[in-house]
Amino acid sequence: MSAENTIGSKIRSSSVTVKLARTPDEFAMAMAIRAAVFLAEEDNITYFDEFNGNDYMATHLIAYVDGDPAGVIRVRWFAEFALLERVGIRKRYRSYQVLASLARAALELARQKGFRIAAGRARLETVNFWKRFGGRQSGEAISMYRGTLVPIVHDIPRRPDLGAIEAGPFGDHDFETLIVQPEGTWDFSKLPQRAPLHLNAAE
Repeated sequence: MSAENTIGSKIRSSSVTVKLARTPDEFAMAMAIRAAVFLAEEDNITYFDEFNGNDYMATHLIAYVDGDPAGVIRVRWFAEFALLERVGIRKRYRSYQVLASLARAALELARQKGFRIAAGRARLETVNFWKRFGGRQSGEAISMYRGTLVPIVHDIPRRPDLGAIEAGPFGDHDFETLIVQPEGTWDFSKLPQRAPLHLNAAE
């Protein structure tokens, strides 16, 4: 979740789009952005620190500014939470608009996939940014090889009205059709919405 260096320049929000990396070319774009940010700009990061094998187990979202690959965020999926990490934005595009677009897209993807928690580690200068997006500090700052990082947790609200993938109903035609659609482009319109689950002390 650590966003690189200072968030500075102004970029029109309308010029920023975010897409999932789906092809070898798009995956290469994601790796190129991270190399340009972390290997070129940070002396304490080695190639093997940055590219440690987890990239092939993760989802990458790429932010484009007027079609040019500008930033990336990696999401890894655990049983009960999504881990947001490896946020990199090229220097010429480093801005609130690009970082906010990546954050929104990653949190929305996690919500659609049914996750209720997203976690990550933020650089000191971006802690307030992540708090704006509903994050909360979940522990003391940690000194790591990537620098001093603050653990952040997001509680992701359940929004049945916007659609989300939950466990089942397996075997139902509409559900089975939904879960084979391309990642992140699910059509929730045919899936019956479940009523929110309410628990009280008597249950």
